[in-house]
Amino acid sequence: MNQEIDQQESAAPRLTLFVTGDAPRSRRARVNLKAALQTVGFDPADLLVIDLVEQPEQSIKRSIFATPALMLMRGDGSIDATYGDLSDEEKLLDFLSPLAH
Repeated sequence: MNQEIDQQESAAPRLTLFVTGDAPRSRRARVNLKAALQTVGFDPADLLVIDLVEQPEQSIKRSIFATPALMLMRGDGSIDATYGDLSDEEKLLDFLSPLAH
């Protein structure tokens, strides 16, 4: 499974959502993010979702200590992150603006 994650890491920019199972905030983050991705024209199939219940080692590897967390890695290697259920649509769309088509 780690090989699959590593292969997906080669694309840029890369968007990763970290969740904790089916927790209410994680469910809301998925729904809110899906709607926002449609707005900016980003294919949700290109989103990497990491469930830290199933892959707890990823929290340490990626320095994620709160969920839900949304991480955007740009082609230049810089990383932006936002946390919470992604319910602030304006903030989320601003965060996703580098992905807009």
